[in-house]
Amino acid sequence: METSSVILLVVSASISFAVGRTIMHFRKKSKADALLKTQQRAAQALRDAPPGPESKNKSKRKRQVRLKQ
Repeated sequence: METSSVILLVVSASISFAVGRTIMHFRKKSKADALLKTQQRAAQALRDAPPGPESKNKSKRKRQVRLKQ
C-alpha cells in the first residue's frame, strides 16, 4: 500500500472512532438524565402519597411517629 493510502485509512478510522464515541457519550448522558428524572418523579409520588392507616399495634405507631419527624 502506498503511504498516502495508509494515512487516509488511519485518518478516516480516527474520525469514525471519534464520532462514534461522541454519539455514545451523548446517548449515555441523555439516558442518565431520563433515569434521574424518573427516580425523582417516583420519589415525589411516594412523598405525596396519603399516609397509610394507623396501626393498631402501639409500638408500631410509636415508630411511625418517630419516622415522620
